[in-house]
Amino acid sequence: MEGDVFQSNAVDEGSDVLVQTAPGPVDGADPVAIVEGFLRACTAGLSDGFATAREFLVDSAADSWQPMTPLLLASGTEPLTVRRADDGGVSISGRLEGSLDSTGVLSAQGLDYSETLTLVTAARRQWRIASPPPGAVVPGSVLRTAFTQQSIRFLNAAHDRPIPDPRWLSRKRLEEAALEALLMGPAAWLKDVATTAIPSGTRLQDVKVVDRAATVRLHADASSWDSEVQALVVAQITATMKEVSGIDTVIVMAGDQRLAAQVTPLDAAAEPGAVVGMSGGAVVRGTSTTRAVLMQPSTLGTTGARHPSLGVDGGVCVVSGPSILRVGPGGTQAASILSVGDSPADAADLLPPRQDRHRWIWTASQGRLIVVDARGVRAEVVAAWLDGRGVISMDISAESDRIAVRHRDAADPSNQSGERVDVAAIIRDGEGRPTRLGDPYPVAGLTGQGAHELAWYSGTELITIEPSQDGQGTASLVIASLGGLEASRSPGPPTASGIAANRLDQTMLLSDSDGQLWGRASGTWRVISTTVTDAGYPIV
Repeated sequence: MEGDVFQSNAVDEGSDVLVQTAPGPVDGADPVAIVEGFLRACTAGLSDGFATAREFLVDSAADSWQPMTPLLLASGTEPLTVRRADDGGVSISGRLEGSLDSTGVLSAQGLDYSETLTLVTAARRQWRIASPPPGAVVPGSVLRTAFTQQSIRFLNAAHDRPIPDPRWLSRKRLEEAALEALLMGPAAWLKDVATTAIPSGTRLQDVKVVDRAATVRLHADASSWDSEVQALVVAQITATMKEVSGIDTVIVMAGDQRLAAQVTPLDAAAEPGAVVGMSGGAVVRGTSTTRAVLMQPSTLGTTGARHPSLGVDGGVCVVSGPSILRVGPGGTQAASILSVGDSPADAADLLPPRQDRHRWIWTASQGRLIVVDARGVRAEVVAAWLDGRGVISMDISAESDRIAVRHRDAADPSNQSGERVDVAAIIRDGEGRPTRLGDPYPVAGLTGQGAHELAWYSGTELITIEPSQDGQGTASLVIASLGGLEASRSPGPPTASGIAANRLDQTMLLSDSDGQLWGRASGTWRVISTTVTDAGYPIV
């Protein structure tokens, strides 16, 4: 974007929020200069409520324009281009990092942007914009300075596990924005699995935080809410407030009524058991010399089993060649519940199984997602967005209501340029049988450079391994947040090739090509086992 230089001030209000200002329209400015000034005013709009940006619009457009539906985030590396269009209007073009809707959900990353604005001469024959873009266009850096990403806590269908919903919320009114997002319900991509105990129509009256204690007042008549509903409402609000503000105590009022104290904190989801792996052909739990043997090779019927997975019922699945074997709780003999072929190539193509909390086993072969129950009966899981795509790796979230998938063009699997990582809701019938995957929610920063593996690192983060460029240096661990714009990188052990993450609190172990298992303590990686391989944390 080119144009004259104007002075603009940034004022620090003494908080963490930077207040920006921008000049209004200059008398006699031509249409291109008006649009350039409008874009500068949009950048300052999060500080002045877009009051200056509206000065560049005709009165009717200024009254109807909705700058936050959505907020369009322009690329910081490719400035927007502003020029006169052939039809006499002014065009804006460039790249978008993403778009932020009015509820704080970030989506539509990496899109080309083009918009042509119509300008007219208004009062005193000054040019003004008659057709503003649908949503303000601001630099992507504004997202990082004016907003902060936080998790809103919703519930699974059984109300016994939290489902975190990441949102970008204004720093200026963080607590209010978080609670309003909670009362509005889950994001569209989670609506089929995430629920809320908060009755419809409940509105926020106010929230006050004093000395790490918050009082939340709701506009609601809670006289008909039973103790279970009250406890869950308090639990959701408390978990969300602790995530946002790090407070210790939350009091929730509905009108003049104080709601019952929470029963089970939602941020205390069941901890996963100790890591499970293979040692000497046996399935073991733990990595120390006192590890427990869960399954002997004689029970498995093979000494070459790999990739064990422990289910919530105590049943164990392993990969044996091109097959998945399962031993039920208390069982003495393994049964084959899935076979994908006969050749070594078929065996190499079979992904390690994941047993979810509903006792379904997830894997993939030849790029196709496969879901079976403990008897080997397949569930036909519809996922139209995976048509023509090949699944490379995947993982199931801790509450088993979301799946993360790395996939690429099935017709050209060697081409990594079209590789994507998406997260989707797992939609089930009343018996817990998966029937389809919801719409994909893209996760940025986890593809390219030979990245492989994929694991849930926490409730809202995914992790992958990116090898060194020359194959000789240190591999990088790449961590990306759902709804984030970029990923973070940190060095891992040399030749790291496998990830075991507990899906809840960023606890993980790494394996390498030499059969070593690595753990991290005080920021330093060290070998913790040379006899346990194929490590993984169970979903409980």
